[in-house]
Amino acid sequence: MVRMRFAIIVPFGDIYDHKNLILMKQLGCTDVIGHGPSIPRGSEVWEYGDILQIKMQVERHGLRLEVFEDAPPIEKIVYNLQGKEQQLEDFCKSLENLGKAGIKVIKPQHMPPVPNMIWRTDPDKPTRGGATSTAFDYDLVKDVPPTVKFGAYKEEDIWRNLEYFLKNAIPTAEEAGVVITFHPDDPPISPIQGFPRILRSIEAFDKLLGLVPSNNLGVCFCQGCFAEMGVDVPAAIRHFGRKGRIFFAHFRNVKGSVYEPGGFQEIFHDDPTGRVDMFEAMKAYYEVGFEGPMRPDHAPKTIADDIYGGHPGYHMIGKVLALGYMKGLAESIEKTFFKEDKV
Repeated sequence: MVRMRFAIIVPFGDIYDHKNLILMKQLGCTDVIGHGPSIPRGSEVWEYGDILQIKMQVERHGLRLEVFEDAPPIEKIVYNLQGKEQQLEDFCKSLENLGKAGIKVIKPQHMPPVPNMIWRTDPDKPTRGGATSTAFDYDLVKDVPPTVKFGAYKEEDIWRNLEYFLKNAIPTAEEAGVVITFHPDDPPISPIQGFPRILRSIEAFDKLLGLVPSNNLGVCFCQGCFAEMGVDVPAAIRHFGRKGRIFFAHFRNVKGSVYEPGGFQEIFHDDPTGRVDMFEAMKAYYEVGFEGPMRPDHAPKTIADDIYGGHPGYHMIGKVLALGYMKGLAESIEKTFFKEDKV
């Protein structure tokens, strides 16, 4: 059994459904990278009992739940909307409850509070063997006007609001033992629809981590998004990993980047035409001492996926293929480079 901890999202309803958890265990996962509880209308506090119930459900299936890849909302804070003070208070109450329940890592959503916060210009572009996947071309959206509801924001305003959030939330996170992580903007190019996409480079994440220096502030390393930036992904893993800033990872590959003609397209994880050397990426995680959890991220839709359902990026066959590929990479890397370290 490899040391790397793996999780997966499969399209059988909610991630905590009994059949999903059984399948994760059958596929050899160790962890669930989950989401927070439902909340009653008019409330933004994640209650301790609701979080604990989720954690107990996962653990009954022999899986670990320490990471939520969401968090209570912060859009009023980030976009300076009415009610931001109450939202901050509710967020901090939720941090206390998360820590008490044993959740160690969360990922607030800083991206624009609109339905297409994750932009794709093509949801079903053909890729290997006629499978389809999502793609993005900035030239097709760069002139889309700002939304009527929100108008246009300036980058410095978003940075200032994010700093305000962190200065007020990080002390509570430290007391609660919870790490606040951030995911890159997807796509990592700016602006789109009047919204600055501030987390679009390695330098931007360095700036973020410097706003409020703390071991409880980190990165959800979505290597697909870093690939979309056009950067050297294994080098980026080493950059943040050596600082101990990667707390969970999305394993993904693309062709192209946001800065290339035609943009980028998501592809199968094992497709050699991708811009990321996936073997070197997995090896880089081991080199910096990161052992998960990680999960396969967006994958193409195959001819068999009409049986299982799902939505663009989240289909069964590509995800299962990716998980097996990731486990094979991890085993080969451990046996080749880290055999003497294995306990």
